[in-house]
Amino acid sequence: MADRRKQGSTKAIRLAGIVFALVACATVASAQSREGRWELSIGPLYQGSNALTFDGGSTLDTDSEWGFSGAFGYNISDSLALNFGFQWTGVDYNAVVVRDDEGTTGISGTFDQWNTSAGLTFNFMEGPVVPYIGAGIGWMWVDTNIPNGLPTTGCWWDPWYGYICYTDYPTKTTDALSYQATAGIRFEYNPQAFVRLGYTSQWIDLDNATTTPRFDVLTLDFGWMF
Repeated sequence: MADRRKQGSTKAIRLAGIVFALVACATVASAQSREGRWELSIGPLYQGSNALTFDGGSTLDTDSEWGFSGAFGYNISDSLALNFGFQWTGVDYNAVVVRDDEGTTGISGTFDQWNTSAGLTFNFMEGPVVPYIGAGIGWMWVDTNIPNGLPTTGCWWDPWYGYICYTDYPTKTTDALSYQATAGIRFEYNPQAFVRLGYTSQWIDLDNATTTPRFDVLTLDFGWMF
């Protein structure tokens, strides 16, 4: 399992590096002022695996997974930018739950993870190749997809499909404070567009966890300035 996760992470890093290098080699850009300009970016992310321990001895092992990220920001100056971001990842996991009788139960499944953040980014150069660092704070929501109540059914008449019924299953959810530290490199391949390769360490302040879990996230963003 550890070797598979390591190989997946290595492949993701190589793929991101190759894409970034191809874009950089294919285009020549001149420096363009970022001050006073807004920007928008989207792209894939790769979140590393983790092993979490909770009060009472229960454990949670998460797999490495692909996800999706997006961000928008405002360049206060050529060096300093204010940014807001979000991430979504569907994460496979294996858990061991300690029961009251001191026995254990194994659980496997997939949870949906959403992260939002606000932070500051410091760009070391004007461009077109720009190393950067950043930090931020945000909030994380998790839907475990584990039912925790009775299903409810609602029905209505649709003008196109006729009489429709939908059954909703309530599931266990949780949320927590998160904070991040980021470093990466950005390539502005024309005055309106850029590609950005970043590495983020993301800490989640989960209740009942024995430590503050840290997730490693690799992102490859494609962005536009306006």
